[in-house]
Amino acid sequence: MNKTLIAYYSKYGHAKQYAQWLAEELNADICEIKNLNFNNLKDYSTVIFGSSIYAGQNKAAVSIVKHFEQLKDKKIVLFTCGLTDTSSEAIIADRNQQLETVIPPEIREKIKIFHLRGGMDYENLNFLHKTIMKMLFKSLSKKPAEELTEKDKDILTAYGQKVDFSDKEMLKPIIEYCLGG
Repeated sequence: MNKTLIAYYSKYGHAKQYAQWLAEELNADICEIKNLNFNNLKDYSTVIFGSSIYAGQNKAAVSIVKHFEQLKDKKIVLFTCGLTDTSSEAIIADRNQQLETVIPPEIREKIKIFHLRGGMDYENLNFLHKTIMKMLFKSLSKKPAEELTEKDKDILTAYGQKVDFSDKEMLKPIIEYCLGG
């Protein structure tokens, strides 16, 4: 029973790309979270969840919490992906803080979390996400340059653009963790 399952939610394709790369590297099964039967996980020792962050929300984290009873005896991995640069400690802290609002501490301590950088194709955003990005852009544009955070600068730079920072190399720590390294 050393099988791995990767379950993902991806609205614009970045989390799906990471999930596919992980499935190839780990010889794992893969499915969308919406198609996952949480009562059929007995064959898996490791379950990896992945989702981008949409307006501060991560659907994979919500699924882990909702179905933790079926997952608690497994190695649980969560990866997030988003527009901002994950080499920044401030960005990692921000993402962790977002997850803390969803994942209770007693569950969080049983999950290994990784943060990846994805991207954005502004033209393909849905109406709500475009509206949020527009409001955010307007708000950030009014801030004095010296008050802008790294996250703010990433958002301002990418606004209205198609950018993809997905990088297979970012998966190395996840792969090492899953293989016991």
